[in-house]
Amino acid sequence: MREAWKGLLLALGLCAGVARAEEEIEEAAPSVAEEDTRLPGYMEISGAPESDSDGELRVSVATSLARPPRGYFPLEVELHNTGSTPRVVDIGVTATATEVRRVEVSRRTVEVGPRQKSSVWMPVPVLSRHGLVRVESPGLKFRVFSFYATDGSGQSVLVLGSEKAFAEGTHLPRVEEGKLAVRFLSPENAPRELAAYVGHPRIVVAGDVTALPADVWSALEAYAATGGLLTLLHPPRDVDQRLPLLTRSPPGDVQPYGFGQVRLCDGAEGCASGLLADAAALESDKAPRPGPVHPAPPPSRWGQPALGTGLSPLLPGVQAPVGRFLGLITLFVLAVGPGGLLLARRKGPVALLIAVPSVALVTCLAFVGWSVLVEGFSLHAARYSVTWLDRERDRTVTVGVGGYYANLEPESFQVPVLGALLSSDVDWEVRPLEADWTRGMVVTGGFLSARTYQEWGEVAVEPSRARLGVSAEGGQLRVRNALGAPLVEGYVRSGGGWWKLPALAEGAEGLATPLPASTRDDVTEQLRPTEDVDRRLSPVLGRLFQEPLTEGDFLARLEGAGWTFSAAIPVSLHEGSHLVRGRVDGP
Repeated sequence: MREAWKGLLLALGLCAGVARAEEEIEEAAPSVAEEDTRLPGYMEISGAPESDSDGELRVSVATSLARPPRGYFPLEVELHNTGSTPRVVDIGVTATATEVRRVEVSRRTVEVGPRQKSSVWMPVPVLSRHGLVRVESPGLKFRVFSFYATDGSGQSVLVLGSEKAFAEGTHLPRVEEGKLAVRFLSPENAPRELAAYVGHPRIVVAGDVTALPADVWSALEAYAATGGLLTLLHPPRDVDQRLPLLTRSPPGDVQPYGFGQVRLCDGAEGCASGLLADAAALESDKAPRPGPVHPAPPPSRWGQPALGTGLSPLLPGVQAPVGRFLGLITLFVLAVGPGGLLLARRKGPVALLIAVPSVALVTCLAFVGWSVLVEGFSLHAARYSVTWLDRERDRTVTVGVGGYYANLEPESFQVPVLGALLSSDVDWEVRPLEADWTRGMVVTGGFLSARTYQEWGEVAVEPSRARLGVSAEGGQLRVRNALGAPLVEGYVRSGGGWWKLPALAEGAEGLATPLPASTRDDVTEQLRPTEDVDRRLSPVLGRLFQEPLTEGDFLARLEGAGWTFSAAIPVSLHEGSHLVRGRVDGP
Protein backbone atom coordinates (compact mmCIF):
# COMPACT_ATOMS: atom_id res chain seq x y z
CA MET A 1 0.00 0.00 0.00
CA ARG A 2 2.84 2.34 0.89
CA GLU A 3 4.53 1.58 -2.45
CA ALA A 4 1.30 2.39 -4.30
CA TRP A 5 1.10 5.77 -2.64
CA LYS A 6 4.72 6.46 -3.55
CA GLY A 7 4.01 5.58 -7.17
CA LEU A 8 0.97 7.85 -7.24
CA LEU A 9 2.90 10.78 -5.77
CA LEU A 10 5.74 10.22 -8.22
CA ALA A 11 3.30 10.23 -11.15
CA LEU A 12 1.69 13.46 -9.94
CA GLY A 13 5.13 15.07 -9.58
CA LEU A 14 6.09 14.07 -13.10
CA CYS A 15 2.83 15.50 -14.49
CA ALA A 16 3.36 18.77 -12.63
CA GLY A 17 6.94 18.94 -13.88
CA VAL A 18 5.85 18.38 -17.46
CA ALA A 19 3.13 21.06 -17.17
CA ARG A 20 5.62 23.51 -15.64
CA ALA A 21 8.13 22.78 -18.40
CA GLU A 22 5.47 23.40 -21.05
CA GLU A 23 4.62 26.74 -19.45
CA GLU A 24 8.29 27.76 -19.39
CA ILE A 25 8.68 26.80 -23.04
CA GLU A 26 5.63 28.85 -23.98
CA GLU A 27 6.94 31.87 -22.02
CA ALA A 28 10.41 31.55 -23.53
CA ALA A 29 9.08 31.21 -27.07
CA PRO A 30 9.05 34.51 -28.99
CA SER A 31 5.61 36.02 -29.25
CA VAL A 32 4.18 36.18 -32.73
CA ALA A 33 2.43 39.42 -33.54
CA GLU A 34 -1.15 39.09 -34.52
CA GLU A 35 -1.72 39.48 -38.19
CA ASP A 36 -3.34 42.75 -39.20
CA THR A 37 -6.63 41.72 -40.80
CA ARG A 38 -7.62 45.26 -41.77
CA LEU A 39 -7.99 45.82 -45.50
CA PRO A 40 -6.74 48.85 -47.47
CA GLY A 41 -10.11 50.53 -47.42
CA TYR A 42 -12.36 52.55 -45.15
CA MET A 43 -15.11 51.78 -42.68
CA GLU A 44 -17.70 54.29 -41.59
CA ILE A 45 -17.94 55.03 -37.85
CA SER A 46 -21.43 56.34 -37.25
CA GLY A 47 -24.74 55.13 -36.00
CA ALA A 48 -28.31 55.97 -36.91
CA PRO A 49 -29.51 59.08 -35.04
CA GLU A 50 -32.25 58.79 -32.42
CA SER A 51 -35.27 61.07 -32.63
CA ASP A 52 -38.03 62.45 -30.46
CA SER A 53 -40.74 65.06 -30.99
CA ASP A 54 -43.14 67.14 -28.96
CA GLY A 55 -45.63 69.47 -30.56
CA GLU A 56 -44.08 71.27 -33.50
CA LEU A 57 -40.42 70.57 -32.66
CA ARG A 58 -38.55 67.44 -33.69
CA VAL A 59 -35.12 66.55 -32.27
CA SER A 60 -32.55 64.10 -33.66
CA VAL A 61 -29.28 63.26 -31.89
CA ALA A 62 -26.32 61.30 -33.24
CA THR A 63 -25.63 58.84 -30.43
CA SER A 64 -22.70 56.83 -31.87
CA LEU A 65 -19.67 58.93 -32.75
CA ALA A 66 -16.05 58.52 -33.84
CA ARG A 67 -13.62 59.68 -31.18
CA PRO A 68 -10.44 61.45 -32.35
CA PRO A 69 -7.19 60.92 -30.41
CA ARG A 70 -7.41 64.28 -28.62
CA GLY A 71 -9.24 67.57 -28.42
CA TYR A 72 -12.98 67.41 -29.03
CA PHE A 73 -15.45 65.47 -31.12
CA PRO A 74 -18.48 67.27 -32.63
CA LEU A 75 -21.86 65.94 -31.52
CA GLU A 76 -24.71 66.88 -33.86
CA VAL A 77 -28.20 67.77 -32.64
CA GLU A 78 -30.67 68.40 -35.46
CA LEU A 79 -33.68 70.60 -34.72
CA HIS A 80 -36.72 70.88 -37.00
CA ASN A 81 -39.36 73.45 -36.16
CA THR A 82 -42.49 72.72 -38.19
CA GLY A 83 -44.54 75.46 -36.53
CA SER A 84 -45.08 79.12 -37.37
CA THR A 85 -43.40 80.58 -34.26
CA PRO A 86 -39.70 80.59 -33.35
CA ARG A 87 -38.47 78.27 -30.63
CA VAL A 88 -35.68 78.81 -28.08
CA VAL A 89 -33.91 75.53 -27.36
CA ASP A 90 -31.38 74.77 -24.61
CA ILE A 91 -29.04 71.83 -25.26
CA GLY A 92 -26.77 70.40 -22.59
CA VAL A 93 -24.29 67.53 -22.75
CA THR A 94 -23.35 65.91 -19.46
CA ALA A 95 -20.57 63.39 -18.99
CA THR A 96 -19.05 61.43 -16.17
CA ALA A 97 -16.42 63.44 -14.27
CA THR A 98 -16.01 61.00 -11.39
CA GLU A 99 -17.57 57.68 -10.47
CA VAL A 100 -20.46 59.42 -8.73
CA ARG A 101 -20.56 62.90 -10.30
CA ARG A 102 -21.56 64.15 -13.73
CA VAL A 103 -20.75 67.58 -15.13
CA GLU A 104 -22.17 69.55 -18.03
CA VAL A 105 -19.27 69.65 -20.45
CA SER A 106 -21.04 71.45 -23.29
CA ARG A 107 -24.02 73.79 -23.38
CA ARG A 108 -25.64 75.91 -26.09
CA THR A 109 -28.82 77.96 -26.45
CA VAL A 110 -30.17 78.45 -29.98
CA GLU A 111 -33.27 79.86 -31.63
CA VAL A 112 -34.94 77.87 -34.39
CA GLY A 113 -37.04 79.95 -36.75
CA PRO A 114 -40.46 79.03 -38.11
CA ARG A 115 -40.36 76.01 -40.42
CA GLN A 116 -36.60 75.90 -40.10
CA LYS A 117 -34.27 72.93 -39.83
CA SER A 118 -30.82 73.50 -38.33
CA SER A 119 -27.86 71.44 -37.16
CA VAL A 120 -26.43 72.42 -33.79
CA TRP A 121 -22.90 71.23 -33.05
CA MET A 122 -21.82 70.51 -29.50
CA PRO A 123 -18.02 70.11 -29.19
CA VAL A 124 -17.43 67.48 -26.50
CA PRO A 125 -13.99 66.85 -24.87
CA VAL A 126 -12.59 63.44 -25.82
CA LEU A 127 -12.26 62.58 -22.13
CA SER A 128 -16.07 62.28 -22.15
CA ARG A 129 -16.40 58.89 -23.77
CA HIS A 130 -20.11 58.64 -22.99
CA GLY A 131 -22.84 60.73 -21.45
CA LEU A 132 -26.31 62.23 -21.82
CA VAL A 133 -27.84 64.88 -24.09
CA ARG A 134 -30.69 66.97 -22.68
CA VAL A 135 -32.85 69.12 -24.97
CA GLU A 136 -35.24 71.62 -23.37
CA SER A 137 -37.65 74.17 -24.80
CA PRO A 138 -40.40 76.14 -22.97
CA GLY A 139 -43.59 74.13 -22.88
CA LEU A 140 -42.04 71.06 -24.51
CA LYS A 141 -40.51 67.93 -23.07
CA PHE A 142 -38.09 65.50 -24.73
CA ARG A 143 -36.52 62.31 -23.56
CA VAL A 144 -32.89 62.20 -22.50
CA PHE A 145 -30.56 60.85 -25.20
CA SER A 146 -27.44 58.86 -24.40
CA PHE A 147 -24.31 58.91 -26.55
CA TYR A 148 -21.00 57.09 -26.67
CA ALA A 149 -17.80 57.67 -28.61
CA THR A 150 -15.76 54.83 -30.09
CA ASP A 151 -12.13 54.82 -31.14
CA GLY A 152 -12.50 52.36 -34.02
CA SER A 153 -9.85 49.94 -35.21
CA GLY A 154 -8.60 52.15 -38.06
CA GLN A 155 -6.97 55.55 -38.14
CA SER A 156 -9.47 58.35 -37.64
CA VAL A 157 -10.40 60.49 -40.67
CA LEU A 158 -13.00 63.27 -40.72
CA VAL A 159 -14.51 63.80 -44.19
CA LEU A 160 -16.51 66.85 -45.24
CA GLY A 161 -18.58 65.48 -48.07
CA SER A 162 -20.70 62.52 -49.02
CA GLU A 163 -19.54 58.93 -48.96
CA LYS A 164 -20.05 58.77 -52.72
CA ALA A 165 -17.75 61.76 -53.30
CA PHE A 166 -15.09 60.26 -51.03
CA ALA A 167 -15.22 56.86 -52.76
CA GLU A 168 -15.03 58.44 -56.22
CA GLY A 169 -12.18 60.73 -55.19
CA THR A 170 -10.03 58.00 -53.64
CA HIS A 171 -11.23 54.72 -55.25
CA LEU A 172 -11.03 53.16 -51.79
CA PRO A 173 -13.54 50.38 -51.10
CA ARG A 174 -15.81 50.26 -48.08
CA VAL A 175 -14.92 47.25 -45.92
CA GLU A 176 -15.88 45.83 -42.55
CA GLU A 177 -12.40 46.25 -41.02
CA GLY A 178 -10.38 48.89 -42.84
CA LYS A 179 -7.24 50.91 -42.37
CA LEU A 180 -9.28 54.12 -42.14
CA ALA A 181 -12.12 54.86 -39.72
CA VAL A 182 -14.14 57.56 -41.47
CA ARG A 183 -16.85 59.91 -40.24
CA PHE A 184 -18.79 61.88 -42.87
CA LEU A 185 -20.17 65.39 -42.28
CA SER A 186 -22.40 67.43 -44.53
CA PRO A 187 -20.32 70.36 -45.88
CA GLU A 188 -23.27 72.77 -45.74
CA ASN A 189 -23.97 72.06 -42.06
CA ALA A 190 -20.41 71.45 -40.84
CA PRO A 191 -19.16 73.05 -37.60
CA ARG A 192 -17.89 76.61 -37.69
CA GLU A 193 -15.54 76.38 -34.66
CA LEU A 194 -11.89 75.34 -34.86
CA ALA A 195 -12.35 73.25 -31.70
CA ALA A 196 -14.51 70.76 -33.63
CA TYR A 197 -11.59 69.95 -35.96
CA VAL A 198 -8.36 70.51 -34.04
CA GLY A 199 -8.14 67.04 -32.47
CA HIS A 200 -8.44 65.06 -35.71
CA PRO A 201 -5.12 63.86 -37.19
CA ARG A 202 -6.40 64.41 -40.75
CA ILE A 203 -9.40 66.02 -42.43
CA VAL A 204 -10.51 65.43 -46.02
CA VAL A 205 -12.69 67.74 -48.14
CA ALA A 206 -14.30 65.36 -50.61
CA GLY A 207 -16.53 67.74 -52.55
CA ASP A 208 -16.28 71.16 -54.15
CA VAL A 209 -14.21 73.46 -51.96
CA THR A 210 -15.84 76.57 -53.42
CA ALA A 211 -19.26 75.35 -52.22
CA LEU A 212 -18.23 75.38 -48.56
CA PRO A 213 -19.62 78.21 -46.41
CA ALA A 214 -17.01 80.91 -45.75
CA ASP A 215 -16.89 80.36 -41.99
CA VAL A 216 -16.52 76.59 -42.43
CA TRP A 217 -13.58 77.09 -44.78
CA SER A 218 -12.01 79.61 -42.36
CA ALA A 219 -12.10 76.95 -39.63
CA LEU A 220 -10.54 74.33 -41.96
CA GLU A 221 -7.80 76.72 -43.09
CA ALA A 222 -7.07 77.57 -39.45
CA TYR A 223 -6.94 73.83 -38.68
CA ALA A 224 -4.23 73.34 -41.31
CA ALA A 225 -2.29 76.46 -40.29
CA THR A 226 -2.19 75.48 -36.61
CA GLY A 227 -0.78 71.99 -37.16
CA GLY A 228 -3.38 69.79 -38.87
CA LEU A 229 -3.24 67.79 -42.10
CA LEU A 230 -5.88 68.96 -44.61
CA THR A 231 -6.49 66.97 -47.80
CA LEU A 232 -8.37 68.39 -50.79
CA LEU A 233 -9.58 65.71 -53.21
CA HIS A 234 -10.46 68.36 -55.79
CA PRO A 235 -8.23 71.44 -55.35
CA PRO A 236 -9.87 74.57 -56.78
CA ARG A 237 -8.20 76.81 -59.33
CA ASP A 238 -7.87 79.64 -56.82
CA VAL A 239 -6.16 77.42 -54.25
CA ASP A 240 -3.42 80.04 -53.79
CA GLN A 241 -5.99 82.59 -52.60
CA ARG A 242 -7.83 80.11 -50.39
CA LEU A 243 -4.62 78.80 -48.82
CA PRO A 244 -2.51 81.98 -48.50
CA LEU A 245 0.35 80.35 -46.54
CA LEU A 246 0.99 77.78 -49.28
CA THR A 247 4.57 78.09 -50.49
CA ARG A 248 4.08 75.96 -53.60
CA SER A 249 0.80 74.98 -55.24
CA PRO A 250 1.48 72.13 -57.73
CA PRO A 251 -0.54 69.02 -56.78
CA GLY A 252 1.33 66.06 -55.36
CA ASP A 253 2.75 65.13 -52.00
CA VAL A 254 2.11 66.75 -48.65
CA GLN A 255 3.15 70.40 -48.60
CA PRO A 256 3.96 72.56 -45.55
CA TYR A 257 1.34 75.08 -44.55
CA GLY A 258 2.06 77.30 -41.56
CA PHE A 259 2.56 74.85 -38.68
CA GLY A 260 0.58 72.14 -40.49
CA GLN A 261 0.36 70.42 -43.85
CA VAL A 262 -1.86 70.35 -46.91
CA ARG A 263 -2.26 67.64 -49.55
CA LEU A 264 -3.60 68.72 -52.95
CA CYS A 265 -4.63 65.48 -54.63
CA ASP A 266 -3.63 64.77 -58.21
CA GLY A 267 -5.70 61.74 -59.12
CA ALA A 268 -7.59 59.22 -57.04
CA GLU A 269 -4.80 56.65 -56.85
CA GLY A 270 -2.24 59.09 -55.50
CA CYS A 271 -4.68 60.44 -52.92
CA ALA A 272 -5.65 56.95 -51.73
CA SER A 273 -2.04 55.88 -51.37
CA GLY A 274 -1.30 59.07 -49.46
CA LEU A 275 -4.15 58.51 -46.98
CA LEU A 276 -3.08 54.90 -46.40
CA ALA A 277 0.56 55.96 -46.02
CA ASP A 278 -0.47 58.53 -43.40
CA ALA A 279 -2.36 55.85 -41.49
CA ALA A 280 0.63 53.50 -41.58
CA ALA A 281 2.97 56.28 -40.45
CA LEU A 282 0.80 57.10 -37.44
CA GLU A 283 0.81 53.44 -36.38
CA SER A 284 4.59 53.29 -36.43
CA ASP A 285 6.33 53.16 -33.06
CA LYS A 286 8.69 55.93 -34.15
CA ALA A 287 5.95 58.21 -35.46
CA PRO A 288 5.52 61.50 -33.57
CA ARG A 289 2.28 62.04 -31.73
CA PRO A 290 -0.32 63.85 -33.85
CA GLY A 291 -1.23 67.36 -32.85
CA PRO A 292 0.57 70.72 -32.64
CA VAL A 293 1.12 70.82 -28.86
CA HIS A 294 1.37 68.24 -26.10
CA PRO A 295 0.79 69.52 -22.56
CA ALA A 296 2.22 67.25 -19.90
CA PRO A 297 -0.29 65.24 -17.86
CA PRO A 298 -0.41 65.43 -14.07
CA PRO A 299 1.54 62.92 -11.98
CA SER A 300 0.14 59.41 -12.23
CA ARG A 301 0.45 59.10 -8.44
CA TRP A 302 -0.08 61.73 -5.77
CA GLY A 303 3.10 63.19 -4.37
CA GLN A 304 5.29 62.41 -7.40
CA PRO A 305 7.55 65.36 -8.27
CA ALA A 306 7.57 64.54 -12.00
CA LEU A 307 4.58 64.74 -14.31
CA GLY A 308 3.04 61.77 -16.09
CA THR A 309 5.53 61.88 -18.97
CA GLY A 310 8.57 62.36 -16.72
CA LEU A 311 8.78 66.09 -17.45
CA SER A 312 9.18 68.77 -14.83
CA PRO A 313 6.38 71.34 -14.35
CA LEU A 314 6.70 74.53 -16.36
CA LEU A 315 5.84 76.43 -13.20
CA PRO A 316 8.25 75.76 -10.32
CA GLY A 317 7.14 75.43 -6.72
CA VAL A 318 3.72 73.94 -7.49
CA GLN A 319 4.19 70.80 -5.41
CA ALA A 320 2.51 70.82 -2.01
CA PRO A 321 5.00 71.51 0.84
CA VAL A 322 4.50 68.02 2.27
CA GLY A 323 7.56 68.21 4.54
CA ARG A 324 6.50 71.48 6.18
CA PHE A 325 2.92 70.31 6.58
CA LEU A 326 4.03 67.03 8.13
CA GLY A 327 6.22 69.00 10.55
CA LEU A 328 3.24 71.12 11.64
CA ILE A 329 1.07 68.02 12.03
CA THR A 330 3.80 66.32 14.10
CA LEU A 331 4.05 69.32 16.39
CA PHE A 332 0.26 69.32 16.75
CA VAL A 333 0.22 65.62 17.68
CA LEU A 334 2.99 66.12 20.24
CA ALA A 335 1.19 69.12 21.71
CA VAL A 336 -2.21 67.45 22.14
CA GLY A 337 -0.76 64.01 22.99
CA PRO A 338 2.12 63.98 25.47
CA GLY A 339 1.75 67.72 26.01
CA GLY A 340 -1.96 67.38 26.75
CA LEU A 341 -1.35 64.54 29.20
CA LEU A 342 1.30 66.57 31.03
CA LEU A 343 -0.97 69.63 31.12
CA ALA A 344 -3.90 67.59 32.49
CA ARG A 345 -1.76 66.23 35.33
CA ARG A 346 -0.43 69.65 36.31
CA LYS A 347 -3.37 72.00 35.64
CA GLY A 348 -6.35 69.69 35.50
CA PRO A 349 -8.88 68.75 32.80
CA VAL A 350 -10.24 72.30 32.46
CA ALA A 351 -6.89 73.56 31.18
CA LEU A 352 -6.82 70.66 28.72
CA LEU A 353 -10.27 71.61 27.36
CA ILE A 354 -8.94 75.10 26.66
CA ALA A 355 -5.49 74.13 25.36
CA VAL A 356 -6.48 71.49 22.75
CA PRO A 357 -8.87 73.74 20.74
CA SER A 358 -6.34 76.56 20.98
CA VAL A 359 -3.53 74.42 19.57
CA ALA A 360 -5.84 73.18 16.79
CA LEU A 361 -6.76 76.78 15.93
CA VAL A 362 -3.10 77.84 15.80
CA THR A 363 -2.30 74.86 13.51
CA CYS A 364 -5.16 75.72 11.15
CA LEU A 365 -4.07 79.36 11.07
CA ALA A 366 -0.56 78.21 10.18
CA PHE A 367 -1.89 76.28 7.18
CA VAL A 368 -4.06 79.20 6.07
CA GLY A 369 -1.23 81.66 6.61
CA TRP A 370 1.08 79.61 4.42
CA SER A 371 -1.49 79.58 1.62
CA VAL A 372 -2.17 83.31 1.85
CA LEU A 373 1.34 84.66 2.41
CA VAL A 374 3.34 82.25 0.23
CA GLU A 375 0.94 81.20 -2.54
CA GLY A 376 -1.58 84.05 -2.48
CA PHE A 377 -4.94 84.09 -4.26
CA SER A 378 -3.72 85.00 -7.75
CA LEU A 379 -3.43 82.59 -10.66
CA HIS A 380 0.22 81.70 -11.23
CA ALA A 381 1.27 80.90 -14.79
CA ALA A 382 4.21 80.23 -17.10
CA ARG A 383 3.52 80.60 -20.83
CA TYR A 384 5.43 79.62 -23.97
CA SER A 385 4.27 79.97 -27.55
CA VAL A 386 5.27 79.91 -31.19
CA THR A 387 3.67 82.37 -33.63
CA TRP A 388 3.60 82.65 -37.39
CA LEU A 389 3.05 86.35 -38.17
CA ASP A 390 1.03 86.70 -41.39
CA ARG A 391 1.56 90.39 -42.08
CA GLU A 392 -0.07 90.34 -45.54
CA ARG A 393 -3.40 89.41 -43.92
CA ASP A 394 -2.80 91.10 -40.52
CA ARG A 395 -3.21 87.96 -38.45
CA THR A 396 -1.23 85.62 -36.23
CA VAL A 397 -1.16 81.83 -36.16
CA THR A 398 -0.22 80.83 -32.61
CA VAL A 399 0.42 77.55 -30.83
CA GLY A 400 1.25 77.74 -27.14
CA VAL A 401 1.43 75.85 -23.87
CA GLY A 402 1.03 77.09 -20.32
CA GLY A 403 1.36 75.76 -16.79
CA TYR A 404 -1.14 77.06 -14.21
CA TYR A 405 -1.60 76.88 -10.45
CA ALA A 406 -3.94 78.71 -8.08
CA ASN A 407 -5.46 78.46 -4.62
CA LEU A 408 -8.91 79.16 -6.09
CA GLU A 409 -10.46 78.12 -9.39
CA PRO A 410 -10.32 81.02 -11.91
CA GLU A 411 -13.37 82.74 -13.35
CA SER A 412 -14.81 81.99 -16.79
CA PHE A 413 -13.13 83.39 -19.91
CA GLN A 414 -13.75 83.62 -23.65
CA VAL A 415 -12.06 81.56 -26.37
CA PRO A 416 -12.18 82.88 -29.96
CA VAL A 417 -14.04 80.99 -32.69
CA LEU A 418 -10.77 80.15 -34.43
CA GLY A 419 -9.14 79.05 -31.18
CA ALA A 420 -9.15 75.97 -28.98
CA LEU A 421 -7.86 74.66 -25.66
CA LEU A 422 -6.12 71.28 -25.67
CA SER A 423 -5.56 69.18 -22.58
CA SER A 424 -3.13 66.29 -22.26
CA ASP A 425 -4.66 63.13 -23.68
CA VAL A 426 -4.45 60.81 -20.68
CA ASP A 427 -7.07 58.67 -18.98
CA TRP A 428 -6.40 59.70 -15.39
CA GLU A 429 -7.52 63.27 -16.04
CA VAL A 430 -11.05 62.64 -14.85
CA ARG A 431 -12.41 66.19 -15.03
CA PRO A 432 -13.19 67.37 -18.57
CA LEU A 433 -13.47 70.99 -19.62
CA GLU A 434 -16.87 72.67 -19.20
CA ALA A 435 -17.93 75.30 -21.74
CA ASP A 436 -20.92 77.32 -22.98
CA TRP A 437 -21.00 77.62 -26.78
CA THR A 438 -23.93 80.01 -27.13
CA ARG A 439 -21.73 82.98 -28.10
CA GLY A 440 -18.49 81.27 -28.90
CA MET A 441 -16.62 79.13 -26.41
CA VAL A 442 -16.83 80.43 -22.84
CA VAL A 443 -14.94 78.21 -20.39
CA THR A 444 -17.10 77.89 -17.28
CA GLY A 445 -15.25 75.15 -15.36
CA GLY A 446 -12.69 72.40 -15.48
CA PHE A 447 -9.84 74.69 -16.53
CA LEU A 448 -8.05 74.50 -13.20
CA SER A 449 -9.00 72.90 -9.91
CA ALA A 450 -8.01 74.63 -6.69
CA ARG A 451 -4.48 73.87 -5.49
CA THR A 452 -3.78 71.73 -8.56
CA TYR A 453 -1.09 72.23 -11.20
CA GLN A 454 -2.33 71.76 -14.75
CA GLU A 455 -1.07 72.45 -18.25
CA TRP A 456 -3.09 73.55 -21.28
CA GLY A 457 -2.22 73.84 -24.92
CA GLU A 458 -3.65 76.60 -27.09
CA VAL A 459 -4.08 77.08 -30.82
CA ALA A 460 -5.57 80.18 -32.39
CA VAL A 461 -5.71 82.27 -35.55
CA GLU A 462 -6.49 85.87 -34.64
CA PRO A 463 -6.29 89.33 -36.26
CA SER A 464 -3.25 91.39 -35.28
CA ARG A 465 -1.50 94.61 -36.26
CA ALA A 466 1.85 93.49 -34.86
CA ARG A 467 4.88 94.12 -37.05
CA LEU A 468 8.65 94.53 -37.06
CA GLY A 469 9.82 97.51 -39.11
CA VAL A 470 13.32 97.85 -40.58
CA SER A 471 14.96 100.60 -42.62
CA ALA A 472 18.47 100.89 -44.08
CA GLU A 473 20.41 103.98 -43.03
CA GLY A 474 23.94 104.44 -44.33
CA GLY A 475 24.91 100.80 -44.25
CA GLN A 476 23.12 100.22 -40.96
CA LEU A 477 19.76 98.60 -40.26
CA ARG A 478 17.36 100.42 -37.96
CA VAL A 479 14.73 98.25 -36.26
CA ARG A 480 11.35 99.40 -34.89
CA ASN A 481 9.64 97.05 -32.45
CA ALA A 482 5.85 97.12 -32.94
CA LEU A 483 5.29 93.48 -31.99
CA GLY A 484 3.32 94.30 -28.87
CA ALA A 485 5.86 92.89 -26.41
CA PRO A 486 9.50 93.44 -25.39
CA LEU A 487 11.97 92.03 -27.94
CA VAL A 488 14.69 89.96 -26.26
CA GLU A 489 16.74 88.72 -29.21
CA GLY A 490 16.40 87.57 -32.80
CA TYR A 491 17.71 87.51 -36.36
CA VAL A 492 16.64 89.02 -39.65
CA ARG A 493 17.78 88.61 -43.27
CA SER A 494 17.86 91.93 -45.07
CA GLY A 495 19.91 93.30 -47.94
CA GLY A 496 21.38 89.89 -48.65
CA GLY A 497 22.96 89.57 -45.19
CA TRP A 498 22.24 88.39 -41.66
CA TRP A 499 21.56 90.81 -38.82
CA LYS A 500 21.20 90.26 -35.09
CA LEU A 501 18.25 92.13 -33.61
CA PRO A 502 18.84 94.27 -30.52
CA ALA A 503 16.89 93.96 -27.28
CA LEU A 504 14.07 96.52 -27.57
CA ALA A 505 11.10 97.51 -25.46
CA GLU A 506 7.71 97.74 -27.12
CA GLY A 507 7.65 100.80 -29.39
CA ALA A 508 11.42 101.38 -29.16
CA GLU A 509 13.97 101.62 -31.99
CA GLY A 510 17.55 100.42 -32.27
CA LEU A 511 20.31 99.33 -34.63
CA ALA A 512 20.80 95.72 -35.67
CA THR A 513 24.27 94.16 -35.61
CA PRO A 514 25.58 92.70 -38.90
CA LEU A 515 26.79 89.10 -38.75
CA PRO A 516 29.73 87.63 -40.68
CA ALA A 517 29.10 86.43 -44.22
CA SER A 518 30.01 82.91 -43.13
CA THR A 519 26.97 82.76 -40.85
CA ARG A 520 24.87 79.74 -41.67
CA ASP A 521 21.11 79.34 -41.57
CA ASP A 522 21.31 77.36 -38.35
CA VAL A 523 22.26 80.49 -36.40
CA THR A 524 18.60 80.66 -35.43
CA GLU A 525 18.99 77.39 -33.50
CA GLN A 526 20.31 79.54 -30.66
CA LEU A 527 16.72 80.67 -30.08
CA ARG A 528 15.44 77.16 -29.33
CA PRO A 529 13.75 76.90 -25.92
CA THR A 530 14.69 74.50 -23.16
CA GLU A 531 14.22 70.75 -23.58
CA ASP A 532 11.06 70.67 -21.43
CA VAL A 533 9.37 73.30 -23.60
CA ASP A 534 10.77 71.74 -26.78
CA ARG A 535 9.14 68.39 -26.01
CA ARG A 536 5.77 70.04 -25.52
CA LEU A 537 5.97 72.14 -28.70
CA SER A 538 8.17 69.85 -30.80
CA PRO A 539 5.77 69.58 -33.81
CA VAL A 540 5.58 73.33 -34.44
CA LEU A 541 9.17 74.06 -33.41
CA GLY A 542 10.39 71.66 -36.07
CA ARG A 543 8.41 73.52 -38.70
CA LEU A 544 9.68 76.87 -37.42
CA PHE A 545 13.37 75.98 -37.56
CA GLN A 546 13.45 73.63 -40.56
CA GLU A 547 12.49 76.33 -43.05
CA PRO A 548 15.51 78.64 -43.52
CA LEU A 549 14.98 82.39 -43.34
CA THR A 550 14.70 84.04 -46.76
CA GLU A 551 15.15 87.68 -47.68
CA GLY A 552 12.90 89.82 -45.49
CA ASP A 553 12.19 87.09 -42.92
CA PHE A 554 12.88 87.40 -39.20
CA LEU A 555 12.78 85.12 -36.18
CA ALA A 556 12.62 86.74 -32.75
CA ARG A 557 12.02 85.87 -29.13
CA LEU A 558 9.66 88.03 -27.07
CA GLU A 559 8.79 88.05 -23.39
CA GLY A 560 5.60 88.80 -21.53
CA ALA A 561 2.07 87.40 -21.66
CA GLY A 562 2.28 86.50 -25.37
CA TRP A 563 -0.33 86.35 -28.12
CA THR A 564 -2.33 83.39 -26.85
CA PHE A 565 -5.95 84.14 -25.96
CA SER A 566 -5.29 83.08 -22.36
CA ALA A 567 -3.25 86.29 -22.04
CA ALA A 568 -6.57 87.99 -21.24
CA ILE A 569 -6.75 86.03 -17.95
CA PRO A 570 -5.22 88.02 -15.06
CA VAL A 571 -2.23 86.01 -13.84
CA SER A 572 0.95 86.36 -11.86
CA LEU A 573 3.38 85.52 -14.67
CA HIS A 574 6.42 83.54 -13.63
CA GLU A 575 7.92 83.41 -17.13
CA GLY A 576 6.78 84.20 -20.65
CA SER A 577 8.88 83.28 -23.69
CA HIS A 578 7.48 83.47 -27.20
CA LEU A 579 9.03 82.81 -30.61
CA VAL A 580 7.71 84.82 -33.57
CA ARG A 581 8.47 84.31 -37.24
CA GLY A 582 7.30 86.53 -40.08
CA ARG A 583 8.26 89.14 -42.64
CA VAL A 584 9.48 92.62 -41.78
CA ASP A 585 7.93 95.90 -42.82
CA GLY A 586 10.42 97.74 -44.96
CA PRO A 587 13.17 96.87 -47.44
